[in-house]
Amino acid sequence: MFTKYKTLGMRAATAALIVGLAQGAMAETKLRMANWLPPVHHIQETFGQWIAEVEKATNGEVSIELMKAPLAPPPGQYDLVKNGAVDIAYSTAAFTPNQFALLQGVEIPFLFESAEAASAGAWQWYTDNGFDDMEFKDTKLLAVFTTAPFLLHARKPMTSLADLDGMKVRAGGVGIEILKRLGAAPVFIPPAGTTEAMERGTVDATQFPWEALAGFRLTELSSHHLEFPQGLYGTVFWVAMNKRSWDKLSPEAQAAIEGMGLSGSKMIGARWDAVEASGRQGAVDQGNTITTLSDADLAKVKDVSSFVQTDWEKMADDKGLNGSALIEELKSQIAANAQ
Repeated sequence: MFTKYKTLGMRAATAALIVGLAQGAMAETKLRMANWLPPVHHIQETFGQWIAEVEKATNGEVSIELMKAPLAPPPGQYDLVKNGAVDIAYSTAAFTPNQFALLQGVEIPFLFESAEAASAGAWQWYTDNGFDDMEFKDTKLLAVFTTAPFLLHARKPMTSLADLDGMKVRAGGVGIEILKRLGAAPVFIPPAGTTEAMERGTVDATQFPWEALAGFRLTELSSHHLEFPQGLYGTVFWVAMNKRSWDKLSPEAQAAIEGMGLSGSKMIGARWDAVEASGRQGAVDQGNTITTLSDADLAKVKDVSSFVQTDWEKMADDKGLNGSALIEELKSQIAANAQ
């Protein structure tokens, strides 16, 4: 009799343990992701897809809310996630250049034409070299992606570099110094402020990929566009998670999200390429003037902008790294992902 009750008790305990483990496995961790780009920007849908992939990969353990209203301007996003005001945030390396000097190697001019190839190559290059442990030591890096390469969009005729002389151009990152050396008058304005600046005439032109015409309602405001063969350069973004939030996840969820580093970065880049084509078509449908930079002007831009790579390589050398070898490695990674 004692043995019978003992056996039944063990079975009940085992069943309770199984139920408890199942409930623990199904426990949902809800994360908040900061957001600062306009509601009409395609990144909203793109991040929706990325979030769905994270939730699927973690078997529902993780759910992510993409917030509606910004909690801080773009340069303040890293502090938000580092300090735990949000669980996940994204922004560009250019907004906090001292923090992400190595990541900005991805923004060297004429490095890529495809955001998908650049995003995948950038993730591999950056993480393979352990740069994420150096520059994101206070957070957990989840993805790296780039925009498509920039071109120029203007309110008035712009068909050559000569038209840039004295032109007020909204710019950011390395584009500020490049435009200055080309004779323009660059003005730093956060992306979200570009529409108002163009409407008011605060600037005559802006640097952006094609997709931004729809994202910032610029198709009608900028009737002239100047394209750079081989792409000028693109902005590199990061997506990072708060360390304490990361540590609360199960080992299985952590492994699943880490496994999405490359695929997630590539997916976001591929989405950027897709909307790039529709952005350009919108300008064509609007009857805007699109000009491709001449070979002579292109050679000048390459010469003028070469300082970006030179300066980055020196910075890397000063850190005890081999700057030129790292850039060649990055180029190889991007080229391999473009095939």
